Amino acid sequence: MILYIRFFQILFVLPSLIFSMIIDWLRITYHKFSEFLIAYTSLLYLFMTMAFCHYPIFDHWITGFIMMSLPLAIVLGLIGSSYLLYKHQKVVATIGFIWVLMSFPIIKRLVGINQSKEQITSLNTLKVLSFNGECFAENDEGNNKWAVLKSDIACFQEYSPNQNVEIQFKNKIEKLTKFDECRSVGLALFSQYPIVNQYSKIWDKAYGPKINGFICADIAYGNDTVRVVNAHLWSMGVRINQSIDALKNGEFKQFAFEIVDTFHKMKEGFEYRNEQLKEIESYVSGSKYPVIICGDFNETPFGYAYGKLSLSFKNAFEEVGKGLGFTLNRQPYCVRIDQQFFSSEWQVKSCHTMSDINMSDHFPVMAEYVLKKPNKVSNNVLATTL
Repeated sequence: MILYIRFFQILFVLPSLIFSMIIDWLRITYHKFSEFLIAYTSLLYLFMTMAFCHYPIFDHWITGFIMMSLPLAIVLGLIGSSYLLYKHQKVVATIGFIWVLMSFPIIKRLVGINQSKEQITSLNTLKVLSFNGECFAENDEGNNKWAVLKSDIACFQEYSPNQNVEIQFKNKIEKLTKFDECRSVGLALFSQYPIVNQYSKIWDKAYGPKINGFICADIAYGNDTVRVVNAHLWSMGVRINQSIDALKNGEFKQFAFEIVDTFHKMKEGFEYRNEQLKEIESYVSGSKYPVIICGDFNETPFGYAYGKLSLSFKNAFEEVGKGLGFTLNRQPYCVRIDQQFFSSEWQVKSCHTMSDINMSDHFPVMAEYVLKKPNKVSNNVLATTL
């Protein structure tokens, strides 16, 4: 009987003890946080940034800015952890260093490492090109380089009709809008294989040329049908060189204006791209066909679009690329905004940025894919609609 009484006494007292311990822990944490405010804040920011990059569950524009700042968050987290270690805060400093190490898988999105993967010996490779051509014209000086860009499927953004390109392919889809009096510009998808189904859309833009959109095509590839998406997400029109020039010339008022304008355009870009990505995902999520998604995403590998697609697809450059693979041929140069993603049915053999092709303000991205297990399907699959 006495044991039962003691048991119930402990049972009633235990919640208050736990609550008291939590209050004491929060009080100590608050005291430490106040004492090392900057260092603790840097670690919290690093943790939040990593969490969003790993799993971007919030599609608010603020999330885009937070994810994009991951490199800065890592540097601040490393400095904060080092400072806490210097101040003999060993436990929290160790946690901080662990968080920094855990960010390496995300940093891997930025840097292609020559990894030792099993050799792909299949001869049935699908060569896919993605290229923002910046409205290149018929008489472009780079036309003599098209032989180097030969591929099985080519996805172009900011495409103007170009005979040197079109004669290389048997099938094409174009989604163009009037750019000026002389030409039309938009999206194009070319294929050496039959295109059995397609859907395309250009998103409305209140100002500027309406060149952003996507093309979704089902392509008969041997005995298989594969789904290829050519996407050009919202272009922000940000030009860093204007801010740099204003600063160099001592025009601080103009520099401040350019910074504010850049922030506004980036915020707007995050909002529109989030909505556009949802529309594209409706065509690829749960697809019964192997999927490849190409295009100009207008975001870095730490952006929302990249992070969201990474939950279901692999990035070709991240898997087999080498170096940094920057795809922008203008300021700020040091970014990779042109991507190729693929579903689990594919194995990527190679992926590289062709930085010697300088006919545009973007560099083309070329990748080779092999189907892991080609499906033996009947011809009636060609009648399947999107």
